[in-house]
Amino acid sequence: MDAVKLLATEFKAVNESQILDMLFEYKEPDTEEWEVMAGRRAASLFKASMLTGALLATASVKDMELLEGAAKHIGYAFDIQDDIIDTFASEEQYGRVPCGDIGKRKKPLHVILTLEKDRQLAKIMAKERLMANTDIEYVQALIRDCGALDRAKSISRMHALEAEKMISMTDMNQEAMDFFVSFIRYVDESLDWYK
Repeated sequence: MDAVKLLATEFKAVNESQILDMLFEYKEPDTEEWEVMAGRRAASLFKASMLTGALLATASVKDMELLEGAAKHIGYAFDIQDDIIDTFASEEQYGRVPCGDIGKRKKPLHVILTLEKDRQLAKIMAKERLMANTDIEYVQALIRDCGALDRAKSISRMHALEAEKMISMTDMNQEAMDFFVSFIRYVDESLDWYK
């Protein structure tokens, strides 16, 4: 595997994820379909950057495999966290109106989990004009009250733990390992900011 081929492959995967994400605006994906899409999104970006660095550093096959798995898990954790921020961060915190993706009928994991439990969200997302301020508060409450927010956070944390475990099994130097672990923990801990 060379770096150019790796970057081209992962760039293609990111483009595929964008197509899937757009298609989700017109259907209700399940969690497995979300996982396929998300496995090509941030996971591909992390994979491309981490494995390119590992290739240039002539990492062992064992480390390459561990880093590939860690990148996938970091990508899932990051995607879930980023989508939660979009739904629950205030405009002051995020610089955008909350629920922007939901207003575009996007289906992040916590929305898919909500739709499995509560059909009220589907009715809101079917409106021609989405996301008045009252809709935002109601949507946030639906996601929280049905347990989808906590479940999405739990899934993100599971991925973060797997990534941290895989990073710790590599032979990379301690400084590099500490960098990755601190990033993973930041993503994990930031989930507590949004309730």
